[in-house]
Amino acid sequence: MPATASSPEASPRLRRELAVFSRVLGSGAWVFIVLLFATLLGVAPASAHWLAFGTGSTTASVATLLPPTNVSVPAISNSSVGVSWTAPTGSVVPTGYYVTRITGSAAVAACGSSPAALVAATSCTDTSVPEGTHKYQVTAVYRSWSAASAPSGNVTVASLQGLFFTSQPSSVLVAGTAIPAFTVQARTLGILPNLLGGAPVTISIGSNPGGGTLAGPTVTVETDVWGNATFTGLSIDKAGSGYTLIASSPSYAGAVSNSFTVMPAPATKLVVTSGATLAGPASSAALLGPVTLERQDSYGNPVTTGTTSVTLSSTAATTGTFAATANGTRITGVTIPAGSATSSFFYGDTAAGTPTITVATPGLTAPQPIKVTISAAPAGKLSFDPIPTVVPKNPSNMPPVKVRILDAFGNLTDSTALVTLQSNCSIKHTGSGPITATAYAGIATFPDLQIAGNASGCILTASSGTLAGAQSNEFNTGT
Repeated sequence: MPATASSPEASPRLRRELAVFSRVLGSGAWVFIVLLFATLLGVAPASAHWLAFGTGSTTASVATLLPPTNVSVPAISNSSVGVSWTAPTGSVVPTGYYVTRITGSAAVAACGSSPAALVAATSCTDTSVPEGTHKYQVTAVYRSWSAASAPSGNVTVASLQGLFFTSQPSSVLVAGTAIPAFTVQARTLGILPNLLGGAPVTISIGSNPGGGTLAGPTVTVETDVWGNATFTGLSIDKAGSGYTLIASSPSYAGAVSNSFTVMPAPATKLVVTSGATLAGPASSAALLGPVTLERQDSYGNPVTTGTTSVTLSSTAATTGTFAATANGTRITGVTIPAGSATSSFFYGDTAAGTPTITVATPGLTAPQPIKVTISAAPAGKLSFDPIPTVVPKNPSNMPPVKVRILDAFGNLTDSTALVTLQSNCSIKHTGSGPITATAYAGIATFPDLQIAGNASGCILTASSGTLAGAQSNEFNTGT
């Protein structure tokens, strides 16, 4: 019997604390004491772990990436503009920043930065800025977050040395096709060609509505003795309206070309933009989809010119069906009309399995076959596996009798329903009561049936709830 942990002289509070201490010791706190003494004596520490169960709640703060502030530029500048800003003061520290120069309604990347090329500092210099009035905006980036500042004040750029497009890119271009040759001239005092020559002039994309990439033999050309740099063989791969080119060179104010449009090249391929894989239950109606086909050029631009007829086929030729709309009339193909780049269709199949759909049209590269997975529809009926027409006489067992649970189209389901058998002959089984079996993966098996005596014209009948029942083939007992 444990000794008491209190005395008449102890205060009520002390007695309660001693009682709690006694219970804690009884629940295993001696382990802590042993470990404490072992540590004090220099014994090697031990470790242990155990599971704890329970419920609880906690709180957490949610942080926000704040935008930069105080974006500052000089009121007047030459061809180079210094931009500075104040870092956000929130708890989320940006990974870096990218800077945008705003001229009227047009915005272009500045300071050699972009969402993929961040500035780590809180200042940068935008070089070869075109003459005119501009503003700057700075965007902070942290992982997938971004927060843009308010625009800066105006900076007016004026320079004694500047670049000028003496000939312009064509107003309409074709994706991937060379831009006709154009010339940029380096001038001094605003009107006189710089005859020194050798100034490197670089062309880049300014406004980029299509997200295009500038390609060509060279994007940097040195000026000749007349101050001219001529560019040939440049191209842009993505279609869009409102592109501009920017010419830049150290110590020169940059220049911006007239805006132009890049049109898609001729169509070369069909691409599945949605519905590349389909899955669903067996159905006599086309319900899976939509599968959307897009006509594209070799650069991935949607092509809206011309009319394209597309043939559809399935490896499940006798059971698959196509329709232009869900549950629509059966079709064998679709048309991409002029003025549109896309067309869609739906698919259905009455047979469970993994058919593939092939899309084809003359003259265009076809997409990869579309993969389809058709599962069984809900259970709807029963079906017997064939029974030998002559079965052994009692006491030998009949061969196992199997009843399948099928959907309305004859596909095996994964049902686990209870199936009951009856017969017009005297059928016995090893159990007692009704002859029943629970299906496994859609099949109910009866392995222990017997026929008493001689019998002919025997038929088994299967039932299971509301499912359509089934009858076996007729069979007799052998001699």
